[in-house]
Amino acid sequence: MMERKDKIVRTLDAMEHPENFTKEELDALLSDEECVRICRDLLDSREALARRYATAPDVEAEWQSFKHRQGLCQASEQPKKRSRMLYTGIALSVAASVILFLLLRLSVPEEYTVFRADLEAQVVSMETKNGVHTLHIPRGMSKLLVLPDSSRVWLNAESSLQYPESFEGMKRREVYLKGEGYFEVTKDAAHPFMVKTDALETQVLGTSFNVKAYSGNDTQVTLLEGSVKVSDRHHKELLLRPGEHTDGQLRKTSVENCTDYRAWIDGQFYFDDVELVEIMRELGRWYNVDIVFTHKEIMQERLHFQAERSDSLQDILELLNCMQRVKARMEKGKVVVGV
Repeated sequence: MMERKDKIVRTLDAMEHPENFTKEELDALLSDEECVRICRDLLDSREALARRYATAPDVEAEWQSFKHRQGLCQASEQPKKRSRMLYTGIALSVAASVILFLLLRLSVPEEYTVFRADLEAQVVSMETKNGVHTLHIPRGMSKLLVLPDSSRVWLNAESSLQYPESFEGMKRREVYLKGEGYFEVTKDAAHPFMVKTDALETQVLGTSFNVKAYSGNDTQVTLLEGSVKVSDRHHKELLLRPGEHTDGQLRKTSVENCTDYRAWIDGQFYFDDVELVEIMRELGRWYNVDIVFTHKEIMQERLHFQAERSDSLQDILELLNCMQRVKARMEKGKVVVGV
C-alpha cells in the first residue's frame, strides 16, 4: 500500500516537473494508467481553480499550500502522515474538480464545433491507378468534368469522383462519388449509368440529377429530368420521377422547384427551409473555416437563405445577420454563431 501511494506522489511530481526525471523513470511512472488518471484529476483541479479565480494573487502558492496540507510534498519526510492523508486528499480534489467544472459550465459559454478548417493547401488533384481515375476537388472550388462517354459531371467543393479511363467493354458505366455532384448523363440504353456512394446507388439511362453524399447520414438524390432507380445496401429500391427527392433512408418527397438543387453549379448558395447547422457546414466547406455554435438549440433553426458564392465570407455573415434570427461573427479566425 505504501509503495502504491509513494508512486502516486512520484507520478504527480513527474507530471509537474518531467525535467527532473530520466526518460526511463518517466516511462515507468507514466505507464501506470490508473496512477496517471488520479494525478490528472489533481492537476485538473488545480487548472480549474486557476481559471475560476484568475484574479487570485498567487495560484502557484495556493497549489503548493494545498499539496503541503494533503501531504503531497517532500515524499521522503513523514511518510506515515502523508500516506494517511493521500487518498483523502485525492478524493476531495476529484470532488472539487467536479464541482468547479459544473460552476465553469454555468459561467463559460459552450462551444459546439460543427466544421473544421483544413490547413493544408487546397488544390485540384488527380490520381490514376489500374486504369481508374480519381479526381479530387478541394474546398472553395467546383469543377466540370466530362466523362469518357461524354456525360458531364459538376463536382462541388470537397468532393471526389472515381471513374474509369474508358467505359468500353463494360456492361454498366459505374462511377463512385464522395461529396456532391450534378450529373447530365449521355443516353445509352444498353449500358446503364450507375452512381455509387457509401449509402446509395443511383441507376439511370439518360437523365439529369443531383447527388449529395458528404456522409452516410447526409445522402440525398434529387431528380430534375428523366427517371432513376435508387437502392440502398439492403437492396431496397425506389423509383424517382422529375421533381422528386429522397434521403439516405429512401424517404421520398416532392420538391417545388428541383432546379434549386443545382443552384450551386450556377455560383449560388440556395437553402430552402434548411437547418442552420447544414447551412453553416456548407459555408465552412466553401470558405474553409471553422464553424462554432454557442447554443446547441439554434442548430436546428430552419432558414430560407440565398447568396452568391463569389461574395466574401464577411458579406455572407452580414446577410445572415440581417435576417435577425441568429448572430454570426468572425472571431479569432473562426465563425461563431450565437443568438
